[in-house]
Amino acid sequence: MIALEFLTQKVDDLRFGFVPLPGAAPGYDPAADAKAIMFPGLASPAVAPIPGAQYTGSYAPGQRFVIRVPRPWNGSLIVAGTPGTRNEFCNDLVFGDFALARGYAFAASNKGLALNAALEPCAGVEDRGTAYPIPFDSGGLLTAGMALRLGLISPRRVTIDSWNADYHALVLYARNLITELHAPPKRIYAVGASNGGAQVRTLLEQHPALVDGGLEWAGVYWTPERNLLDDLPLFLREMPGYVAGGFRDPAAVERLVERGFPPDVVQDDPAHPSLYAEYYSNVPPFYADLTLFAYALLIDPEARSWFEIPACVPDPRDPARLPAHVNGSGLALPENRAAYAPSAAARRAVAGFAHSGHIGKPLVSLAGTHDAFIAPQNNAVGYARAVEAAGAAALHELFLVEGGTHVDTFALFGYGTRPQAPFAWAAFDRLVKRVERDGAGGGGAIRSVRTPQEIE
Repeated sequence: MIALEFLTQKVDDLRFGFVPLPGAAPGYDPAADAKAIMFPGLASPAVAPIPGAQYTGSYAPGQRFVIRVPRPWNGSLIVAGTPGTRNEFCNDLVFGDFALARGYAFAASNKGLALNAALEPCAGVEDRGTAYPIPFDSGGLLTAGMALRLGLISPRRVTIDSWNADYHALVLYARNLITELHAPPKRIYAVGASNGGAQVRTLLEQHPALVDGGLEWAGVYWTPERNLLDDLPLFLREMPGYVAGGFRDPAAVERLVERGFPPDVVQDDPAHPSLYAEYYSNVPPFYADLTLFAYALLIDPEARSWFEIPACVPDPRDPARLPAHVNGSGLALPENRAAYAPSAAARRAVAGFAHSGHIGKPLVSLAGTHDAFIAPQNNAVGYARAVEAAGAAALHELFLVEGGTHVDTFALFGYGTRPQAPFAWAAFDRLVKRVERDGAGGGGAIRSVRTPQEIE
């Protein structure tokens, strides 16, 4: 029985832009989170109204979920992992409308994070040991003296193993709620991007009996030996000199390529001169820098941070793209983030939620060749090798999207990049065909593709 209270809404249209969503609050914006990970103007697969039911509520402290069942329902369920530190509605455009348009029920959660990131003046931050003093002036954020209060680590740490536990609980809860109010789902599929993709991997490793298969897109690969806490400082160490040199230092690029990063792409556009720069200082939320700050404080018991007021003094050489001088200590300082190395305690913590590669159901993976944040060589290909070593390659296949980045909205900036959502939709169709027609996996194949049709 479903014992917890939840809100039931019968609506005429479950599509994004029509279905009722909660209002925005500091650090919590359902509509903005959905738009942030979908390429603007990309045609939605949901072209007509989709009537049905929406269920929202919580089954644990800090946790929130959304479950939608269309009318008519095809009898199966898609459960989405959540990327980044975003909320339960962030998948509405990229996966939700796709699922509902094809008749699937759809479920997602916030992983237990009360908020994503709240923008606050540095002078008003209550806990300067966990807030991120913004060191880059994109959008005038540095000049305005702003910081980000991160729901990942404030007011409490929401650990990665708890994200995985919540995803497991979400599958169970959605299955049980739909069974009680509608009928038992015939099939359940796990899908997710970035951190959500990592959740899908873990579910297929630890609880494969719960689902029929999974799709993961640019999933983070966690191992104690090497992970984002090792890779991102490499990137941060190279970038100040690379930026100061006008993105013309091939030796810096070569060093990063040797460590598994894709080559940079530069172009004659003053606003968007370097794809590396988009991941560094050109676009909030300053992916590599902010992520290293947040994850080191989340995972490493020995990591510390503090900033004084005033927090940041712009670099006069290039105040827009070079990091400011920060008055403080520990990871609040950009140079300390670049010099960071995980402690032994951090590696032990990662071992507690590390991926093994022992998947028990078919998994289709997707990654972009231009992803300089969750670098595909280290994360997507690295995980494929782990699956192979675990003896599960028959269940897995990986598609590398030529020109794909980590964030589809980067395709607005040029660089020969392309949005990957259509590739993810094609990959899901491929997964369903394998599961429901012949039951076969991907045989461990790794293929490069330029069009979604190459996946189908």
